[in-house]
Amino acid sequence: MACAAAVPVALLAIVVKHVDGPVARLDLAVADGLNRFAVDHRGFVDALDVISTVGHPATFRLGATVAALWLLAVDRPRLALWTLVTTWGGALLGVVLKVVVTRARPVLPDAVAHADGYSFPSGHALGACVGSAVLLLLWLDLARPDRKAFGWAAAGLVTAIVCFSRIGLGVHYLSDVVGGCLVGLGWTAATTIVFQLWRRDAGLAPVDVVSTGLEPERAEPDDDPRPLPQWWGSLTEAGRLLPRIVPFWIGLVAVTAGIGELLVRFVPDDTGLNRWFADHRAPLFDDLTAFGSLIGETGTITVITVASWLAARLMYRRWLEPTVLLFAVLGEVWGFVLVTALVDRPRPPVPHLDLAPPTSSFPSGHTAATVCCYGALAVLVGGGRRAWYLGGVAVLAAVVGLSRVYRGMHHPSDVLAGAAYGAVWLTIVVVILLHRSPGPDRFAVRKVRSPRRK
Repeated sequence: MACAAAVPVALLAIVVKHVDGPVARLDLAVADGLNRFAVDHRGFVDALDVISTVGHPATFRLGATVAALWLLAVDRPRLALWTLVTTWGGALLGVVLKVVVTRARPVLPDAVAHADGYSFPSGHALGACVGSAVLLLLWLDLARPDRKAFGWAAAGLVTAIVCFSRIGLGVHYLSDVVGGCLVGLGWTAATTIVFQLWRRDAGLAPVDVVSTGLEPERAEPDDDPRPLPQWWGSLTEAGRLLPRIVPFWIGLVAVTAGIGELLVRFVPDDTGLNRWFADHRAPLFDDLTAFGSLIGETGTITVITVASWLAARLMYRRWLEPTVLLFAVLGEVWGFVLVTALVDRPRPPVPHLDLAPPTSSFPSGHTAATVCCYGALAVLVGGGRRAWYLGGVAVLAAVVGLSRVYRGMHHPSDVLAGAAYGAVWLTIVVVILLHRSPGPDRFAVRKVRSPRRK
């Protein structure tokens, strides 16, 4: 199903760029017809606006995240990980596709609503489709057989209503919502297939996901003899490690803030590169740097951190490594917020391609977060190839930093300071907390595979 959905999505992404093609003509006909009706019926517009607001992708992501937390509470971490990866990975996929296709939103003579960003695929349609599918598959594990048809009908109806609201408001074409649904179905199918492959490797019989959900046993078999640590152990581990790390964090924040004050006082203008980029911007580079900036976005870093935290608990069977990952990311975030509050540096005086957050320009939080998040993952899973992985992290940080300068969001010195802050903080965390800790190959117990069920 994943491959079957990928083909029409790829074709749609190609044909929607041709304004004289049959798909474009159908899109315009539907958009114009609904727009003429909407202009004369204000109640229709108000109803669609309420549906669009309630059916925002954030609503479905919040519901799926709450479901993942409940799964964690009942000790089903793998299903929680699938829920988070499917939900938030779908959101990231939608953003990437928007940047790749770069289709403009409908331009109607009497627009009744407005939306920012690109049009294909519809983020609302993708979010509703993925969110409804995830919640449906989780609900099928618990529902009585005579009520499962109701769940499928509700999921389909909710998705259809949200999709129609976006077309009716004139902020998306018909092909945008069709593409969003196809992407959502394909992505959910792909992650579900991976989950079922894990079940097969664990010796479990295949299940009919459509009727029974992902895990009808309501328990997660485990072929690793090491016990999973209890959830409250994360707080205990954090409390044990805090006294060892906080003094270094305070010192790093103070030094970084001091450097920022010196830059504000003695380097009032280092915007030459910003101005050069602003004078040589092009649509292709705008799209590429939007994707480069996305690598270090708060939402991206949050999803990767939470998913990696869950995976590290399963891999290491203790809380040290997952807590170190959290320390690396959260220490960077809190330090960044404090430094930006102390160093009130304005952003470069060039046109900005992104909305400026309330924080000041120094240092670059995107660059620092990229170094800490991806760098911590490289340290934890790199093994003998750790140096190569860290080299890749350096390339990622360079891409993110250059993107932020190009888009007019940071001075070059902000990016350098963010990279240095992230690198120093990551080094502190790794050296102090992990220097005496055995790697997974030293303390792991050899897995004993359970017999395959027939």
